[in-house]
Amino acid sequence: MTAILLTLVALLVLPWFYARDARRARLRRGEFFANSTELFETYRVTQEGMNYPVLEARYKGLPVRLEPVLDNMGWRKLPSLWLKASLLLPNATRGTIDFLVRPQGIEFYSPSFDFHEHLVVPAAWPQNALLCSLPGVPRPSLERLEPHIKTFDDLKTKELVVTPHGVRLVYQAAQAERADYLVLRQATFTEARVNPALVRALLDRLIAIAADLDAAPAKEAEAA
Repeated sequence: MTAILLTLVALLVLPWFYARDARRARLRRGEFFANSTELFETYRVTQEGMNYPVLEARYKGLPVRLEPVLDNMGWRKLPSLWLKASLLLPNATRGTIDFLVRPQGIEFYSPSFDFHEHLVVPAAWPQNALLCSLPGVPRPSLERLEPHIKTFDDLKTKELVVTPHGVRLVYQAAQAERADYLVLRQATFTEARVNPALVRALLDRLIAIAADLDAAPAKEAEAA
């Protein structure tokens, strides 16, 4: 009888604990941008279920989007929290290109594996990388992008994407705690909120990239 009662109690209590922990986790994730909202003239934060929130805002008068992406796809690799920072401003060349460093073939958040035209990585750029575009479309000038490749000196910078609709940088905002992941298989991150200095740096870099692309005359757009 005692065993039956204990089983019934467990069946009733365990779901409550699970729901409580899920609510706490969702609220904790929902605060990801709480320290950064003062950077923006206007902003809107949306969150679906247990996902990290997405922030859409105006920064220095320009439309931007910040989207955290939880990556736990790697085998024997600590989960990462990538931050996709996008400036939603069409570039003058209407070009498309993707530069992804240290590709492992599991970057589900990257469009690179749908870009089937592979290009030679310039000598001054990081060489353990994938440079690609879409066949039959213009490409932005690599010379105009080259001054910004120093962004990849920070090894947490993962990707630069240029499309006709804007420019994006992908950055490793956090890495999971080793102990929690190895023992509990949980992706727990020490920093619950993104550093506003990081947000500012990424967005300012995107603005600088977009400005250099817009400064390029149309003839500098490389034919695919």
